[in-house]
Amino acid sequence: MAIDDRIRLALPRILSLTVIGAVAGAAYGYATAGGAIPTGIARGTLTGALIASIIVSLDMFFLLAPGTPLARAPFLLSVGLRSLVYLAVFLAGIAAGQWLLPHPDSKGTINISRDDILFCFAVMFVITFLLEVNSLLGQNVLLNFITGRYHRPRVEQRVFLIIDMKNSTAAAERLGEVDFHRLLNRLIGDLSGAIVAHKGEIHKYVGDELIATWPLAAGLKPARCLLACFDAIARMAALGPSYEREFGLRAEVRAALHCGPVVVGEMGSFKKEIALSGDTVNTTARLVDACRETGEPVIASAALLEQLVVPTGIAARALGPIRLHGKKSAVELFALQAA
Repeated sequence: MAIDDRIRLALPRILSLTVIGAVAGAAYGYATAGGAIPTGIARGTLTGALIASIIVSLDMFFLLAPGTPLARAPFLLSVGLRSLVYLAVFLAGIAAGQWLLPHPDSKGTINISRDDILFCFAVMFVITFLLEVNSLLGQNVLLNFITGRYHRPRVEQRVFLIIDMKNSTAAAERLGEVDFHRLLNRLIGDLSGAIVAHKGEIHKYVGDELIATWPLAAGLKPARCLLACFDAIARMAALGPSYEREFGLRAEVRAALHCGPVVVGEMGSFKKEIALSGDTVNTTARLVDACRETGEPVIASAALLEQLVVPTGIAARALGPIRLHGKKSAVELFALQAA
């Protein structure tokens, strides 16, 4: 993921967790203030905001940046090591808060109690664990499970983008199973950065395909779905030499975009997921087949394009009505390319 993408992704998280940290710090400062409640609240607010902003910055730019050893570490090892780093940040933040806003009875000394350490470590372990689980499940999935948003299925209007690797069968035969898995893992990571930077949700990986989605309004304005698609393709082109050095080949992709109603709901018992189903998802998959058959790198449905303004730098060319596999009626399609 490029630095500018990480900055765009980091800013909302830094701001939101800084606010959460400030509120938690204010509550802890109130509880431990003794007779100096105003100073305790102010010190707790400052300390919480400082700690949260530093931790999120460390996560986004160093600890969990793509390619770092910790980003590839097993789940429990990652949680444990990050918790230790966060504990150090907590202690430094508490010391800074006491130095900047000292307790009236402290006489200028910094006093970090055992309770402070235990509280900090427990809070950060829980937060880190929840963030890791959310990353495993997917964007907002944990929150949706907790709130029960999709406990009962509901119909939503959504945009779908499916990105598929070209010549994946030949690449798998050439590289072997293990190295091909490494290739796909890196490919997914490089594609995902551009999608998430444009507010897209990574819904699922199916073989060598990545399925991304947006709520309709979020995907259409300002044509985020198209911008994400072409940013991802440009990213892969720029990384071509790097892939050649590591895998001996360039990873090229094709993409399809469509929109419409889908049913969203929890599915499963022993293994739960939030599933998106319906004709819209199936049609998008058929558009990927149309890319293979026509040789076009990107195809979008007229149903999508007539609802948005195609950004400058992207050209749309009508392909006419095309009969897709499994569809009774022909679908009006457009080929898209960088102008």
